[in-house]
Amino acid sequence: MKTKPWTRKGFTLVELLVVIAIIVALAALATPAILKQRKKMDMTQAISNSKQVYLVLMDFEQDMGNFPDQNTATQSQELQAFTGNFANQLLGQLIAGGYTRSEEIFFAKGGNPAGNKQPDDVINPVGRILTQGECGFSYVQVTGGASGGGVRGLSTSDNGGIPILCAPVETGGTDAAFKPDPYDNRGVYLRVDGSARSERLNPNDNRIRIDGGNTLFGAGIGTVWGQGAAALQPNVLLPQ
Repeated sequence: MKTKPWTRKGFTLVELLVVIAIIVALAALATPAILKQRKKMDMTQAISNSKQVYLVLMDFEQDMGNFPDQNTATQSQELQAFTGNFANQLLGQLIAGGYTRSEEIFFAKGGNPAGNKQPDDVINPVGRILTQGECGFSYVQVTGGASGGGVRGLSTSDNGGIPILCAPVETGGTDAAFKPDPYDNRGVYLRVDGSARSERLNPNDNRIRIDGGNTLFGAGIGTVWGQGAAALQPNVLLPQ
């Protein structure tokens, strides 16, 4: 009588453990690369969104004379509710005034202190425009200059190298510091001339340093802000 040859079915426990260990090791090796690529994609999206905001700002300036500020809010009944000391409050004028219907273009991952809330594009009633968490960009206003005066919005008549929007910002005010983690130690900013850039952050203070060692928002000889009594002083407003 013939007997069937013995065949083993499945894996032994040891073999399964070896396979699992290999899979875990490969996943551990791949994770940093995946995270790095994810951050690069988030940064690319922020740059793209900032350029779309710029186009809207151009239309707004044609009607109002400069980019959104407290004074432009008084020029139209639709804009009156959009004043304050947060970026989303002033940028909300762009939607309230009918210059865009998209909240998505104001999204910059990692830029909002409240988290990474995705804008819902619900803009009616007006109280739903850029609500808390929906804007990721910080917004730059200025004081001073040759003409003096109080806080105002920028315009295309200002130095083309001055930043209008930036992300992801940790601290605002006169010399903004960026968050290093969201974009892998880089910061994004949109300039008055319409160009959007990403620059590596200084590891000592998480600020962007440009030619001559000045920070992005630092005044002085050869900077976009000027020097002395005629220098502009930035005021970086964080999003709410």
